[in-house]
Formats: sequence, C-alpha cells, structure tokens
Amino acid sequence: MDGQWDLVISSLQDIYNANEVIQFDDDLNSKRIQFANLSDEQLQNHLTKFQDHMENVKRAHRLLDAVRVNLDTILGYTPPDSSIQPAHKAAKSQSRKNTAPTGMVYWVSQYNPSEGIQNGSEVAYKPRKGGDGEWFQCEVIKIATDGMKFEVRDPEPDELGKTGKIFKCTWKDIILIPSINTPKSLTPNYPAGSKVLARYPETTTFYPAVVIGSKRDGTCRLRFDGEEEVDKETEVPRRLVLPFPMVSSSPAKK
Repeated sequence: MDGQWDLVISSLQDIYNANEVIQFDDDLNSKRIQFANLSDEQLQNHLTKFQDHMENVKRAHRLLDAVRVNLDTILGYTPPDSSIQPAHKAAKSQSRKNTAPTGMVYWVSQYNPSEGIQNGSEVAYKPRKGGDGEWFQCEVIKIATDGMKFEVRDPEPDELGKTGKIFKCTWKDIILIPSINTPKSLTPNYPAGSKVLARYPETTTFYPAVVIGSKRDGTCRLRFDGEEEVDKETEVPRRLVLPFPMVSSSPAKK
C-alpha cells in the first residue's frame, strides 16, 4: 500500500505546484477586457494564457482522477491473511481482473489525443536515469492497475539481435503517440512557430523542433534544433510530431 500512498501524495503535490505557476481561480480582470479594442498581438497573448489555463485545469482533473483510483485501491485493500472477503468487494475484484487496465495520459495538449494508453500503444519514452536524456519510441507491454505505472519495450533489437530492452516507468515518463487510425480531427495542424518534439527520419529518437508549416495531408514541415545545415527543412508525418512537454509546475515553496 505504500506505493499507492506515495502516488496520492505525489499527485496532490503536483496539483499544488501547478497552481503556484498558473492559478486555477478565474481571472476577473480578463472578464472586463474589451477584446474588440485589442491588437492581434494582445489577443494572441490572451489566447495563449487561456489555453495554458485550460490545460492546467485538465491536468489537475487527471491528477485528481489518479488520487481517486489510488484511494479506492487503498480503501478496498484486504490483508493477505484475510480469508473472508465481502461479496461486493469480491465482485469488484473479479471485474477488475476481467478488464484490461487503461493507462492515464499525463502530457496532454489540444494538438494531441488524450485517450487512454493501452497495451500495444506507441509512446515516446525518456529514461529518468542513464541514457542520453532523449525521448525514443517504445511500445507499451504492461500497465499497472492504477494506470500510472508502465513497462515499455524498445522496438530496436540490441547489438546481438535480441529483443529490445524493457523499461519500467511512470505516466510522467511517456508521451502517447497517436495511432495510425487516429481521426485527423484529434490531431489538428500546429501553428507555425510551435515548439514540438518530433521523431527524426530513419530513427526512433525524438528531438525538439520548430514548426514551419503543414502540408495538406498533415505532414509537418519542421526545423530541428541543432541541425548542422542552416535553415534545413525536414518533413515528418503528423502523428510522429508531439507537443513539446512543457513543465507547468515548479518546486513547491517551503
């Protein structure tokens, strides 16, 4: 049960930290603004602020859902030495066994679908320790019942040709990659100038990039950070261009 308590505390701390950066309360001053009198630049600034506020509220909702799930697990816990289990808890337990868990999405954006993560889902994964600090493509092979812990597998075999390495991670370490069948309405075009995380062609690694524009089929025209060739433009399929994981929280004040 210690793991569930840790997740409850961590989720509540994340909500507190997010509110330190972007207040959940309504901005009363914004309601008094005469938007018709503002310039395009001022309107864009307000739009960005409102979008950040909305994403922050959505993230808080997801964190509260995680708190509820883990509290349900804690409250419904039966000690190992207990041979008798109430009928309603036994039925609930059996129902959970028959239902494959769905993973929750931590990093969300209006430009990326936020449906649950399933076994077999493709994700961008960034190890917390070791590695080069880069995001690379993996496949989800196991989801914990709380929907916040995962096992993912590197699709690339090692130098000996063996199955790719398996990593244990949390929902904060992965970003959902839209499936090939995701409706285009759930993956709208990014505005020019957007900061994104995109898979570099002929690799499984994701790097920061800036959107230059989009083609009719949704393919993104990008400029990757750190390219040796100045102003080099690279085209990447839309589903492999993810919202850049912006950290909306900061360490809590002591």
